[in-house]
Amino acid sequence: MGTSGPETATHASGVAMSEVISEKSDSISMSAQTTGGTAANPRLIAQGDIDVAQSTDWAVARSNDGAEPYGEPVGKTMTQVLPFMTLEYYLVRRTDDRLSDIETVSDIPQDGSISMAFGQRGGTNFFAGLDGFRLSGIEDVQDKYDLQSMSWGDQGAQFADGRLDVMLVYGVSREVLTGWAQEAGAQTDVAVVEWEFSEEDMANSDLPYTYIETPADLWDSQDIRMDSIPAVGVGYQTVFPADVPEELGYEFVSTVMNDIDAVREASSVLQRAGPEFAQEFLLPSPNAPVHPGAERYYKEQDLWKDGLTTLDEYEG
Repeated sequence: MGTSGPETATHASGVAMSEVISEKSDSISMSAQTTGGTAANPRLIAQGDIDVAQSTDWAVARSNDGAEPYGEPVGKTMTQVLPFMTLEYYLVRRTDDRLSDIETVSDIPQDGSISMAFGQRGGTNFFAGLDGFRLSGIEDVQDKYDLQSMSWGDQGAQFADGRLDVMLVYGVSREVLTGWAQEAGAQTDVAVVEWEFSEEDMANSDLPYTYIETPADLWDSQDIRMDSIPAVGVGYQTVFPADVPEELGYEFVSTVMNDIDAVREASSVLQRAGPEFAQEFLLPSPNAPVHPGAERYYKEQDLWKDGLTTLDEYEG
């Protein structure tokens, strides 16, 4: 199982799932392997470097469709198997007087006077930021704004000391705000810059995201002035290529679900994993089919929902 960098939540989830699967399953032995990241994993699967992966529904849809950053379909069909975590992306600004009129994304001047960052270019985070603007009716973001690329730690530090005006941040599974964002918030006051799209707008788009409202009180000692923050949600999940046999897909999902307490105890990242979470965050998308083994399990347990795409439908 390919994961991501060694210090990431994605790798921790892969280690935990691999240990539980190897212990509990009679037919699957699994180990976690670090990779260059969740976006890279579909191509690594297609190349035969890894068998399955912890990745995102975003990567499933884009790697099948050949959208950025892949450029063309990766060569094997990727399928959704088991959601286990979400990241919820939204924008915050400093509360300096010169920024006080910025309440929504359309209020951000397009003359290069406002410095902004979405983390490093090329990852899910960067495209989530671009697509948040697109859903809000603003195209060509990289041409219209002073959009910088940097690590999350550098981004938080530059925001805290005033060198960066607006930044993309994210919560995890509506429970935790990342440490670098909390650290920045401990050094300067922040205000949310609201996206300008609705849940219906996102559902009606062809973009592989979920509309999620994340609690505003995840910001310690900040007066955010709203109860929840609309966010561009990206679902993290186990991804199989379509050529993994149905029985192994079924065995994987049923083993995790039947021993969900052991899975949750294995890593704090997996605290929300389980049947209800899977049902909520399987992505309805024509470009993100569900693996046949997972499909069988979800239908047996009455967890299948309208809008999901089967592999047969996708290939047809």
